[in-house]
Amino acid sequence: MTPKDSWRLPLTIVFVFLGILLSAQFQVQSRLVSDLSMQKTEDLITMVRNLSDKRLQLETELIDAQSKLASIRSSRADEKKIAENLTAELNKLAIVNGTQEVKGPGLKITIPPNSPVLYVDIVGIINELWAAGAEAIAVNGNRINLYTSFYYAETENYMFITLNHKPLYFPIIIEAIGNPNTLEKGLTLPGGIIDNLILFHIEPQLEQVEELTLPAVINEPFFSEAVEVKNN
Repeated sequence: MTPKDSWRLPLTIVFVFLGILLSAQFQVQSRLVSDLSMQKTEDLITMVRNLSDKRLQLETELIDAQSKLASIRSSRADEKKIAENLTAELNKLAIVNGTQEVKGPGLKITIPPNSPVLYVDIVGIINELWAAGAEAIAVNGNRINLYTSFYYAETENYMFITLNHKPLYFPIIIEAIGNPNTLEKGLTLPGGIIDNLILFHIEPQLEQVEELTLPAVINEPFFSEAVEVKNN
């Protein structure tokens, strides 16, 4: 082989390999076309059905998830509402027991010094205020609740009224939260508590107030013997 012909052998080898590659590619493409044709007639139908079933399954799961989410949100809303109701009830009980400081419009009754008042007169005024719709009452800054007691104590020289076993000093100021007009009318009914006090030269001064602030009780109620009765 002459030097001029030395390039022909490599070129021939390249063409041979190129022919082999083209032949192999043609066979692969023919097989893919054949497989695709078979899938169109058989497997593709099953594939579409499977995809459709899967889509329906996912849609069902999505609906279930949305339903659970709505239920959770509703449950949380119910729990929030229950908590709000319980808080409101606890606040009401705290007001009734006197364990919560409160404020609001009401009536102020002042019994001046040297009035010949008895402790039963003070109790009578308080009872009339409750009957007239008072929501909270305090006497000389002491909140009135179920455990409040009025009585007498005495020394060698004189007798005095006590509130929760402590001296009650003049002027005696009774403050009641409620509708001011209703509270005053409850005390000033003809032949009522105020008229009776005036007969004994006791002249309480009544004043309607736009806002009163009544403190909480100093000692909260404590139960050692009373227990809840549960209904069967």
